[in-house]
Amino acid sequence: MFEKFLSVFGKNKKKEYINNGELKISVIMPIYNAEKYLREALDSVINQTLRDIEIICVNDGSKDNSLDIVKEYASKDNRIKIIDKENQGYGATVNRGFSEASGEFVAIFEPDDILDKTIYEKLYIKAYENNLDVIKCNFCNFWTETGKAKRSGLVLRCSKSKPFAPKDNLKMFTCHASVWAGIYRKSFLEKNNIKFLETPGASFQDMSFNFKVLATSPKIMLLKEPLLYYRQDNPNSSINNPGKVFCVCDEYGELTSFLNNNINLKEIFNTQKLVNQYRAYLWNIKRLSNELRQDFLHRFSDEFKSFYNNNEITKEFYKSINKSDFSLLINNPDSFYEKVVLK
Repeated sequence: MFEKFLSVFGKNKKKEYINNGELKISVIMPIYNAEKYLREALDSVINQTLRDIEIICVNDGSKDNSLDIVKEYASKDNRIKIIDKENQGYGATVNRGFSEASGEFVAIFEPDDILDKTIYEKLYIKAYENNLDVIKCNFCNFWTETGKAKRSGLVLRCSKSKPFAPKDNLKMFTCHASVWAGIYRKSFLEKNNIKFLETPGASFQDMSFNFKVLATSPKIMLLKEPLLYYRQDNPNSSINNPGKVFCVCDEYGELTSFLNNNINLKEIFNTQKLVNQYRAYLWNIKRLSNELRQDFLHRFSDEFKSFYNNNEITKEFYKSINKSDFSLLINNPDSFYEKVVLK
């Protein structure tokens, strides 16, 4: 393996890489009732070509055999660390993993996905080469039943061959959040107090995390190569769960507070946040069951009416969002529902 690093870093850097005294990556696996695919996921992480990793399996009160499966793997691989806790939801589970991580970088790996065996080696090399706090890669959507895999175009259109500043490429904020397809320097997350919002279940928690990461990163890199397989046919839908209807609002409420507390960032990113928020709310209301839509519609209308009254809706906003649709939303939400939501 080190011959590969030698060719990448040069002879004078090989010793530095070997002897820097740090665990390279802490891989956080939030696990809840994941037994169906868990062995396949664990196989893909323990067989990584980058061996200097720890694998933190955080069991979020699973009621199936997930914990037993993890214990079986841990008995054979001492890099696996198990945290068993009561059910608290995705955000709290990942945050617990972050707090226990010892690596220079942290990564999130969901237990129904599959890793290319080189993902962490390739990401770490590029991060090391370019002194990056954040680096991500593309991924493939795949379907268990058919075996079909398709490279994500949502990420590919944002990719660049060199590191770039997110503020200079706002298109990056419209790409798939894919928080599990990257590594993040732990000290960077701690310095900027970036963690997951601890809302119930596993709904939308990647939104505010991803936005904060991009807004505070001086430069990032996004590899075109797909190095993770993102399973599409393991649904855990919140479509009919009243407790999760407003989780997306919680995420954007957190982002609103974040930008209000960081005025310099707000001047750069607020319009993009509002565009993303409008699109996310519209997507969410369309996927809700009929009996839950009206409550969400009025929350949608009230929030954006407040932004409008605070003069936060700019000309740039209307370059992405239809002005007449927006006017209906804040002035006549029932008509907005008929003409926009139902169309």
